[in-house]
Amino acid sequence: MTGADTKGVILVADDTAESLTMLNEALTGEGYTVLVAMDGQQAVTIAGRMAPDLILMDAIMPNMDGFEACQTLKSNAELQDIPVIFMTGLTDSEDIVRGLKSGGVDYLTKPVQIDELMARVQVHLDNARKALSIRGALNEMGQPAFACTLHGEILWATPRATEVLASMETDLPALRTAMCGADNNGDAMVWLSRNPEKNSKCRLTLGSHALSLRMLGQPYPGEFLLSIIGEDDLFKTRELRNEFGLTEREAEVLLWLARGKSNQEIAQILSMSPRTVNKHLEPVFRKLEVENRTSAAATAFGFLSGVRLS
Repeated sequence: MTGADTKGVILVADDTAESLTMLNEALTGEGYTVLVAMDGQQAVTIAGRMAPDLILMDAIMPNMDGFEACQTLKSNAELQDIPVIFMTGLTDSEDIVRGLKSGGVDYLTKPVQIDELMARVQVHLDNARKALSIRGALNEMGQPAFACTLHGEILWATPRATEVLASMETDLPALRTAMCGADNNGDAMVWLSRNPEKNSKCRLTLGSHALSLRMLGQPYPGEFLLSIIGEDDLFKTRELRNEFGLTEREAEVLLWLARGKSNQEIAQILSMSPRTVNKHLEPVFRKLEVENRTSAAATAFGFLSGVRLS
């Protein structure tokens, strides 16, 4: 709900009036709009009504503590992307881990140091806005993409990703299970642990279906951005490659060209530059014996129209 006259809207949840006053004054002085809550339940209610850009959450509060409040927020599709920073006087590592496992992105130890607070707030606001921008671009392009942690926890997914999985009669929880499960020997987790290069792939079996995960990038440490390549795309890419003697990358570019995508769109979908798309198209034109992208698209479309997934 960020407005033009504020750096961001911060919800502060703390049952101590003195702490609320101090944080309110500090954040307001830095140009933020501040909302306040005295317990976890109030924080959840206010977040639902006002959709803040970030939440500073005290861990220990009456009625509903910060851990439960954070879990409640993360279970709400409309609120789950709001970053939550815990403030706690608890220094036991188990409590810190509990906060992070409940969905917190960071924690501050009380008494809070204002300089540290401001730095972390700015970092997590920037990260959240970047993530929303990436997600929005992927949504607009219809990319079947999702973000996950090193342990396979799916942080978010585009509508197209959900649709692709639904076409395989499966869903995101099943995808996570497949990524971590014995059926695939945990190959996806091993793959992620090796910090795979951009555009590298990992094959998965998901029930009776096969798919590939393509690495789009790593926006933040411990977070991976992946796209789903369904068996239909895998099959069509393979057929184009075999029919016209293309490399895998050339076949992928041609597939999206046949679907009417521009060079800019293909570049975004395949995580490459428009110039690289052009470089791949040059040998494609030669191998298809055509002179331009329109003819190449028509040739590929005509070929694929006669191909059926067996």
